[in-house]
Amino acid sequence: MRDNFRLTIRGEPVYRRGEPVSLAFEIENVSDTDYRLLVWNTPLEGEVFNFLEVRCGDRVVPYDGRLVKRGEPTPNSYRRIAAGETIVEELDISESYSLDEPGYYDVTLRVRFADAIPDVGKPLSARSRQEHRGFALDPVTAGFELLPEGDSRPTVGERARSEGWQEGPRRLTVDRSALQRETRPADLPLPPGFAEVFAADDNAIAWLDAANAELASWNGRTDNSLYTEWFGADDASRYQTLRDRVFAIRAWMGRPHNYDLSPSDCATDDYAYTHFGSDTVYVCPGFFNAPATGVDSQFGTFVHEWSHAAARTDDIVYGQTKAHELAATRPDAALNNADNYEYFVETLSGRMVTAPVFWPNAKAYLFTAGQYYRYDPATQRVDPGYPKPIAGNWPGLWGDRIDAGIVWPNGKAYFFRDGAYMRYDITADKVDPGYPLPTGQYWPGLWGDRIDAGIVWNNGKAYFFRDQEYMRYDIAADKVDAGYPKPISGNWPGLWGDGIQGAVMWNNGKAYFLRGWQYVAYDIAADRADPAYPRAIGENWPGLWGDGHIDAAIMYNNGNAYFFRGTYYRGYDIQQDRVEYPDYPLPVAGNWPGLWDTVDSGIPWPNGKVYFFRGAKYMRWDVATNRVDPGYPKPIAGNWPGLWGDRIDAAVLWPNGKAYFFRDSEYMRYDIAADRVDAGYPLPINPYWPGLWGDRIDAGIVWNNGKAYFFRDYQYMRYDIAADKVDAGYPLPIGSNWPGLPGRVR
Repeated sequence: MRDNFRLTIRGEPVYRRGEPVSLAFEIENVSDTDYRLLVWNTPLEGEVFNFLEVRCGDRVVPYDGRLVKRGEPTPNSYRRIAAGETIVEELDISESYSLDEPGYYDVTLRVRFADAIPDVGKPLSARSRQEHRGFALDPVTAGFELLPEGDSRPTVGERARSEGWQEGPRRLTVDRSALQRETRPADLPLPPGFAEVFAADDNAIAWLDAANAELASWNGRTDNSLYTEWFGADDASRYQTLRDRVFAIRAWMGRPHNYDLSPSDCATDDYAYTHFGSDTVYVCPGFFNAPATGVDSQFGTFVHEWSHAAARTDDIVYGQTKAHELAATRPDAALNNADNYEYFVETLSGRMVTAPVFWPNAKAYLFTAGQYYRYDPATQRVDPGYPKPIAGNWPGLWGDRIDAGIVWPNGKAYFFRDGAYMRYDITADKVDPGYPLPTGQYWPGLWGDRIDAGIVWNNGKAYFFRDQEYMRYDIAADKVDAGYPKPISGNWPGLWGDGIQGAVMWNNGKAYFLRGWQYVAYDIAADRADPAYPRAIGENWPGLWGDGHIDAAIMYNNGNAYFFRGTYYRGYDIQQDRVEYPDYPLPVAGNWPGLWDTVDSGIPWPNGKVYFFRGAKYMRWDVATNRVDPGYPKPIAGNWPGLWGDRIDAAVLWPNGKAYFFRDSEYMRYDIAADRVDAGYPLPINPYWPGLWGDRIDAGIVWNNGKAYFFRDYQYMRYDIAADKVDAGYPLPIGSNWPGLPGRVR
């Protein structure tokens, strides 16, 4: 694709300081095909974004233009360039680069088109970011001399930072030192859009606080899947940089900061923009079409934009797929990409349980960002059909975030968020009229600005937790007991000393406390945490290994699937959705007659055989006789035409007459009828398996529900065969403590 286009820069040899430094950027289509090019962050957008490298001698002139959070592109995001056509854009680079030092400048144009679609004469349908086929062009350079005459001109960033805040009907300031957030909905008339901005600002701060707490609590980085998912392989220096930058973003939002809801320079696919070091985010129409929580959310937009202002992040790539690829292939770049910070915090918010409550219907309800789960203690798993959105299912309750929940002995439940609370009528199944109300005014002695967790005990008391402290609330007297707050440490044996985010009383004599990705079972009678805690909350394959890799996975015709790791295997009952019986794991030797004691991968074949691979050899297992056929092992080379002959990492039998084999970052498609690899393979996993890890697969298996499951280390992904992409919300951890719940954020 890159050979189809040619770049040129033209300009004057000399400019005077203070006058526009206008350069002509030419893009020529030298192919015989018409194209539509996505204009984002290229000269075709008609604005100087960060696509230049500007040098004055040895000094790099930093970019100081707009930094835009983009949504999904629209047809207007593309520009047509016909075969043989040259498009010229004349742009003043001094708008985005401070050219105040006289001397000789070199300007290098580095253009990467995020997407290019051949124009075949049909109406254009914009492709989603996940489908983009991007390419970079070879850089080109031009030079000029800047004379000292004249005064320097400020960049757009300098103007934004220096201009005083102008009051206006569509502008607002958030000052947490002065604004009583709990009374704002009732007491302040909010113009259209302000409520969404205030809520997104609150949620961004709440989840940045949670992110900082999680980052501080992780003492072993190599097993933090959330970290590696968005920022790549473990590195102590990079991990510390991440902590510093997330802290800086949160601190920036703790200062007075502004939102302008009426900027005039938003494109249709823009969510918001800001500048380095700015105290203002400019909110575009795309923000109001975004969900409050989830992926590319309203609060995530603010995390994205304030990361620009506070941590000087860039927009290297957009979208989850590209951000994942960046983390896997260029982790240092991921650490400088705003979307990676946004998705890091959004993913954490979706996996962290914040407000568990035990309802009178003998179910437990557990809340995450925008969603809730109904957990059945009798079956010890999440009920089918969950999670569901809070909005529409809990009438009157906040639909985006709940900090704490508690069921009172008066037929009511109380839910807390920031400095406000709501009273929920359990019988009527809705929030009582007149709520929310301020916590500090109606809960005597209790913290008035934030509650992290609450639980009713069996002694007529309720306990509330925040940071390192707790309060004991006398239900009959309706006030906090004297002498509180007290430290958690030393008063709750075996429990964490800080950061408790959820608490719930169970019907088994236990209370459960949650923090981040872990939980503790607390024995009420013994008044201490049970041994062997904390444990992980959210795991998904009951009884399966969850603390390391899976070497191979195969589907069998007896209602079981078999998973191999090292010299052991486990049988998984598909109907019961758990490991078949408690004797597992069992050794491969002696239970799989004739098979090696370890295998690299395995795949069932339509001929009643299963093929196992190890190194450069394979074995054929006969399902009917339950043993390896005579004459094996054999070499892969010469027996599997076109397939790698030295190693297979993973293999799956697809319902299309094909088998797929994976090794490192590549895969091959094997035609079963023709008994050979199809022409044109191997191909890279990304972008041909949307959403799947692009660098390594440990094992794969096709289930009987239209899904395929892929495993790597202690995580797995669910791949929708019909939709041909990974389902939303993955990867997830493998092992199991609370089947079906989220909660493992590391």
